[in-house]
Amino acid sequence: MTKKLKQFLPIIILIGIVFAIYAFNLNNRLFWDDDDWIINNNSVHNISWDNIKFWFSENVLAGVGLKSNYYRPMLFFTFAVNYAISGIKPWSWHLLSNFLHIANGLMIFYLFSRFGAGRVAAFLTALVFLVHPIATEAVTYISGRGDPLYVFFGLAALLAFIKSQSPGSGALAYRLTSYLALVLALLSREVAIIFPLLLIVAYIAFISKDRFWMSLKKGFVKSLPYLAIVVAYGVLRLTVLNFDNTLNFYGTQNIYSENLHVRLLTFMHVLADYVRLLVWPTGLHMERSMTVHTSLFQWPVWPVFLILLGLIGWLIFLYRKGKNTDFKVWFFGVAWFFIALAPVSGITPINAILYEHWLYLPLIGPWFIAAFYLVRLLNFLKLRNKTFLLIPCLLLLVAYLSFFAYQSIRRNILWGKPVEFFEDILKYEPNSARVNNNLGNLYFNQGDIEKAETSYRKTIAAGDIFAQPHYNIGSILQSRGDVEGAIEEFERAIAVDPNFTYSYQNIAVLYVKKGNLVKAVEYLEQLKKLLPQYSRVYYNLALLYVARGDSKSALDNLSKGLTFANADPEAKTLIERLLSELTKK
Repeated sequence: MTKKLKQFLPIIILIGIVFAIYAFNLNNRLFWDDDDWIINNNSVHNISWDNIKFWFSENVLAGVGLKSNYYRPMLFFTFAVNYAISGIKPWSWHLLSNFLHIANGLMIFYLFSRFGAGRVAAFLTALVFLVHPIATEAVTYISGRGDPLYVFFGLAALLAFIKSQSPGSGALAYRLTSYLALVLALLSREVAIIFPLLLIVAYIAFISKDRFWMSLKKGFVKSLPYLAIVVAYGVLRLTVLNFDNTLNFYGTQNIYSENLHVRLLTFMHVLADYVRLLVWPTGLHMERSMTVHTSLFQWPVWPVFLILLGLIGWLIFLYRKGKNTDFKVWFFGVAWFFIALAPVSGITPINAILYEHWLYLPLIGPWFIAAFYLVRLLNFLKLRNKTFLLIPCLLLLVAYLSFFAYQSIRRNILWGKPVEFFEDILKYEPNSARVNNNLGNLYFNQGDIEKAETSYRKTIAAGDIFAQPHYNIGSILQSRGDVEGAIEEFERAIAVDPNFTYSYQNIAVLYVKKGNLVKAVEYLEQLKKLLPQYSRVYYNLALLYVARGDSKSALDNLSKGLTFANADPEAKTLIERLLSELTKK
């Protein structure tokens, strides 16, 4: 019993601590991107064969008639499971995300305790991973579940690969399990493409007994099946699954998106911020702005560059001195961090320059190094009977990790208060158009129309490059009965972004009120081109054509709309009812 307790006690402690921290998010409502990804997205409201096909063939926003670069069918499967369990009531959503986070921490503990670190260092690494407050952006934010989900499958693939390297009859089964887990990781979040490189790093650090270059060669050979899977996935994402310019999130050219050296120089500054967040995670918030750097000699680009050169020199020194254990620890930690961060480094232009949740997987690397040497220090003090130093070190460690846990609890509580959450971001980023717009939406939903309009106009003042605030102001004017003002704002939204679909429907409604069915049809026909698989557009067009006495056009739209209606049962019922009425005539 004592042996079993000793074996399972670290696991019990890890689970208990995480449950205590993340119990604070169980009642947090879904909001922000959850509106488009879940609440308004009919494709995740039931698990059907049609929806499964939809997840695997469309981008994540296709269900609300929009385009995006994201393709995450496995993530959407988990959304559909949660919706089937509790609708949009939040408890099941957060339970699943919390479970994934705990499972990831336990796999980290297992990985490091079995291979090369010792149970204490493994426990500390897993503990920091689980309690670090930057994880809340990936775990508590439901639309951010792609991070814990792909890490779950990625770590499972890595552990299955390591198991497959042991002799025995189960090697083939472990390899096949590893391949399947990688596929599921890729279908959960695109950044799982880095898995083959992480596998090579883990092979060199934990499995191979050969010298570095021979280990690298053997690790590369063993990674080839995984590379083949990643290449096949990449080809699909660049061809049949290339929804909205997969390799560049920027619709218009700018100095950052068009110049690789600018992105890499800017990443030096990002690294400085990331290191600060890893060590002292205060001032946490989303939607961070970042200075774009064009020269190596700007602050803090050049100091970070020199530190990176020093880090490379340190690794070379450890390797040449034959310090095998130290080299493997440093090699694993450094390589894991930079490989896991590579997809969001700016090498490929993506939707932002810095996000806290992008550290979810990378943080394992540097904290593994810290845990390893912290345990070495504590063991040294213990062996030398330096209790007067050992106890303060342990107390400082407990205080430091308690600070992490406290920050995580604060973040979990704040995530449950959307208005305060956005207001907190605006303390750091007052000119964030997206945050001002989202805050305006919350004010609007609360009935505080004046505050909502103020936030929308702040969004426009920050840079008139988003259609949403014009649409939202148009909706306010529409509710006040100002038809002409509303139409003007909706048209401005379309001028800013012709692919912003929401305005077309509202303009059509307003022209119907004015009795101008020709203009209403004109806008809905444009909307049909933008949303060719959205059944409700066909139904609304059919209603207008019926009102104009054009039964043929109405029937054509209803027949076409019916072919896309399986994903929206309510629209299917409406279309079938109107078809029946028209055909009887």
